[in-house]
Amino acid sequence: MTKTNRFQIITAVLTIVCTAATFAVAQSATVAGIDIDQMRASGYRLDWMNQSNGSAISLPTITTDSLYTVDEEDYLTRYDLETGKWIWSSPVGNKIYNIHSINEMQKGNTVYAVSDGAIYALEKETGNLPTSSDQSTDSKSITSAIRSLDWIANTGAISTEKGYLIYGSSNGEVVWFNPDFGFETKRYRIGDVIKVTPTFAHGPRSLNGQQLNLVITPSLDGQVYAVDLEQANKIWSIQLTSPVQTEISYGTNSSLLDDETFPRTSAFIAGTDQYLRAIDLHTGKPRWNILSSKVLVDSPVVVSDTVYQRLPEIGLAAYDAFPDSLSGNQKWIADDVFGNVITTTNTGKLVCWDSVNNLLQIVDPVKGGVVSTLPLPGARSVLSDTLQQGSIYIITQNNALLRLIQRH
Repeated sequence: MTKTNRFQIITAVLTIVCTAATFAVAQSATVAGIDIDQMRASGYRLDWMNQSNGSAISLPTITTDSLYTVDEEDYLTRYDLETGKWIWSSPVGNKIYNIHSINEMQKGNTVYAVSDGAIYALEKETGNLPTSSDQSTDSKSITSAIRSLDWIANTGAISTEKGYLIYGSSNGEVVWFNPDFGFETKRYRIGDVIKVTPTFAHGPRSLNGQQLNLVITPSLDGQVYAVDLEQANKIWSIQLTSPVQTEISYGTNSSLLDDETFPRTSAFIAGTDQYLRAIDLHTGKPRWNILSSKVLVDSPVVVSDTVYQRLPEIGLAAYDAFPDSLSGNQKWIADDVFGNVITTTNTGKLVCWDSVNNLLQIVDPVKGGVVSTLPLPGARSVLSDTLQQGSIYIITQNNALLRLIQRH
């Protein structure tokens, strides 16, 4: 029996099981180890559930209409985001290379798996190898399912509107790779080895709609570079005393200060030097910084002009994203919230995932108080499809997939 047939049989069985579970959920104490009463108290309900035929599934990736996972046999699986229905499963990689990211392009019908030494391409609709009709109309476009990399990918990739995959390499270069043609078109060296996925950041540069588009990337020698997305030239850089080990975030002020003609945008950098920094996106000049008592290893999360930062062994801290002071403005620290923000509820509460204690916590954004707690004892990965008012997607230790949506 092929892997595809096994998935089809499992999906059919699970459709029956999940349909029955929908009617029985009121009588059931738990679903996939989740307490139903606590789920309701947290404002969520089970929308769908599926079971992967693979083992040790990882790298959950959410796009506009799909959820992708990879299993330990390097099978890439696509699920429908709204229904949880299995769509296809296809082999990628060689079980030797690490797979760093799953990427869709905003235009086109191809899914890419970015690994150490190659980028693998599959048709989005079928999971089959790509055909010439799915590639660029240019006669030079290639149809190979494997694009070998001259510059080893050390990070996941980000995709751009113009069809590039941008990743960090093991020799300290940011690489622009064109998967249609099968080779890199631009690269920029920023320093030592890169181990953090680049961040695409943009912000207004005038009132007439012009945007500054940058790729911001840290390297292991403490360098942080902001490089122009189109020209691949340096806009600014800073040198830190220790490396940044997590992705950089950014945000734009929702209001104007007295001396401003357009909203300001800042990059927010959490460092292993224990500083949380806000850097002006246009100039690279410091906006503010705050010294914590712990090494920072989680990305800052920006929601509605507030920066949320997990402080290991301390709790979740909230800072004004755009204060008037260079020393920053701390709003609160919640010493009983040990996760980071993954989304918000439809009433504006923070939804925080604590992967150490397997807890989903609903938190008041004004004072940091815990509103409710939902234990997820069997969860391996928890993520959301959007930063505000998103659904919750859970992958369990026994490779089940669940979607929780907010109750109305």
